[in-house]
Amino acid sequence: MLGLERPEVDYREGVRMTPRVEAGPLAEKAPYIDHGTAIVDPRRYRDPAEAAREWEKMWTKVWTLAGFASDIPHAGDWFKYDLGPESFVVVRGEDDKIRAFYNVCPHRGNRIVRSDFGTATDCFTCAFHGWRFGHDGGLLSVKDPETFRPEVLAHATGLTEVRCDMWAGLVFVSMDPDVVDLRTFLGILPEHLDAFHFEKMRVSEDIVYTYDANWKTTYDAFMEFYHADMIHPELGEAMETYYNQYDLYPLGISRMLLPFGYAPDKTADPSVVNEALVQTLVRYEGDPEEWKHLTGEEYAEAILEAKRRLADREGWDHFKDLSDSQVVGDWNYSFFPNVTINIFGEMAYFQIFRPHATDPMKCVWRSVQLNLVGRNGFQPVLATGLGNEQDDPNGWDGTVRPPIVYAQTPEDTGFILAQDAYLVPPVQEGVNSRSFKGFILSEQEIRIRHYLAELDRYLNA
Repeated sequence: MLGLERPEVDYREGVRMTPRVEAGPLAEKAPYIDHGTAIVDPRRYRDPAEAAREWEKMWTKVWTLAGFASDIPHAGDWFKYDLGPESFVVVRGEDDKIRAFYNVCPHRGNRIVRSDFGTATDCFTCAFHGWRFGHDGGLLSVKDPETFRPEVLAHATGLTEVRCDMWAGLVFVSMDPDVVDLRTFLGILPEHLDAFHFEKMRVSEDIVYTYDANWKTTYDAFMEFYHADMIHPELGEAMETYYNQYDLYPLGISRMLLPFGYAPDKTADPSVVNEALVQTLVRYEGDPEEWKHLTGEEYAEAILEAKRRLADREGWDHFKDLSDSQVVGDWNYSFFPNVTINIFGEMAYFQIFRPHATDPMKCVWRSVQLNLVGRNGFQPVLATGLGNEQDDPNGWDGTVRPPIVYAQTPEDTGFILAQDAYLVPPVQEGVNSRSFKGFILSEQEIRIRHYLAELDRYLNA
């Protein structure tokens, strides 16, 4: 078994994941991309002019993840999506097509919708003056049209549509009518992630929190695991924080492969099966007595078997197409410009980092947990305690979409994530200091250089 001693690392190859379980072909190390060794200029994290450039040259030119098709299953169902100073309404039409529009009434600019979700039974009606719009955005009627001069009324239009497309149940929008097609923008993601079937999952938790930090400062904290031992010592009982694999792909896409479910060599005695491992096994309805012959270093085998048995009972047929590593590990992908996904087989944990509408020293962070829905009563909760453990795990069965929780304090984001929420603002304060010269990044932080290089491709276009 590998990992008892830390070998010399060839950073041209990158830190490789320790193979605790069968990894499969998609876990192969990606070719190394060299982004150089220069320090990262801190002005891009604190200069309002940089934020303005990003908005005009990047945010308005790319696809961004707006939400989930499962939230709008019927004709007329809609959700609101805010990005920086803009707001959009995404609606499913009578033809089952999902469309997106600027959330702006063309009459006087009023927001058409103001809540997070809803159903427009027949049409959208502006709450200011009663103009009505169809699910296809078309203008249906103007209140008191006889009071408008015909030359003025000739300017009346429907809602302004934006590009909208979907992959694996994820809904994307773009403000650029000439943006590349979504599949091209997503690069290797469909090939790597289609087997997880996000479209079969349903939202079990949705949290929004405003960080006192630039969106990139916040995003960077979740693009590496170098900080785990210092900030999240609890995680080191059951997952790897050093022998992880970092991969870079074209178009700003990257990933970390984080082995999970065993006692790493940094624990006091890796042969001991600690409580974190036992509780993880129990969570997946495994019996610790059945696996008492295993050491802590071997315990991923027990968790893997428990999860595959659970998949059989719950009817998750696609598990047969997942490698052992995909079932029991944490496959963490990021895609440009602002999303990370932790994937554990039965669930996917999305984090979305958006610029604040007016203040570049703030950002809007959203965490969304999606779970597969079982047919035999299993109620999944987050495997690593990243978010809020549900007070009543049996209260979520996938049939009722939980509301978005607008967290007011770091504690409201969940035990582990609160540790990050307390960390990030002081990082921003230090970045703002005239003494700070720039980021000095290790190869464990190479994903930061990678997405910044893609950002520069847009800024320099």
